[in-house]
Amino acid sequence: MIEYIRQATGNTIRRICVTLEVPRSSYYHAAEPTLTQLSDQEIGAVIEEIFKRHRRCYGYRRIWEDLAENNIVCAADRVRRIMKERGLRAIQPKTYVPKTSDGRADKPSPNLLLDQPLPAQPDQVWAGDITFIPTSTGWLYLAVIIDLCSRKIVGWALADHLRSQLVIDALQQALGSRSTAQKPIFHSDRGSQYGSTAYRQLLSQAGMRQSMSARANPYHNAWTESFMGTLKNEMLQGGCFIDDTDARIEIFSYIESYYNTHRKHSSLGYKTPAQFETLI
Repeated sequence: MIEYIRQATGNTIRRICVTLEVPRSSYYHAAEPTLTQLSDQEIGAVIEEIFKRHRRCYGYRRIWEDLAENNIVCAADRVRRIMKERGLRAIQPKTYVPKTSDGRADKPSPNLLLDQPLPAQPDQVWAGDITFIPTSTGWLYLAVIIDLCSRKIVGWALADHLRSQLVIDALQQALGSRSTAQKPIFHSDRGSQYGSTAYRQLLSQAGMRQSMSARANPYHNAWTESFMGTLKNEMLQGGCFIDDTDARIEIFSYIESYYNTHRKHSSLGYKTPAQFETLI
């Protein structure tokens, strides 16, 4: 109050204190931060750095886990309070609304995941999907392959077309970067790209079995659709990329340098996909 009056009127602290009939010591004592306030400032700076590094997408629970991982002791409620005081509000994910698509795959494969538990080891089940990516110069299409055990993106491809080569490129990247000794099942919706002769030949050559979601049931491939929603929400926030080059650079950075290695997942016990795989 005294500081506000001083700045508003330009009067001295002595004159203000005399007018208000309060000792000057009360002003100087109040101006000195307490040990708790100093500690809040120190931890708050770390919290803000983590918040910005994770693209304003981390809430207090993930930030608390990050602090604990770096041996910084701080209660979760305190993290929440400091974030509120600093106006650090995480981007809220949109409610997952699956897209129903009957697909056009010829002779669709059976759903091998139906009524089965999620895999306990990496490279047992991979799932793939395609989504559109907006740019100011037109549409691009992103195909990804996710490991259902660790939620790691093991293969992806970006192109300006929806031909089967798009999903073939994503699968070839996955086959080149992962061990397929266990001959993982590959699961997708009934899109024609996944039912193409070329794609099925590549799966057969790799010794992989194909699985497809039931007709008009998008929940059978919810994992990849959920990732696509997360990527768009955290990267675009309703906007679009500048062009093909901008999209390719940013998506590469998001998947390879952030999502797989730094983004914690609540379903993995707040571990990153890379961390989770090292613990199995």
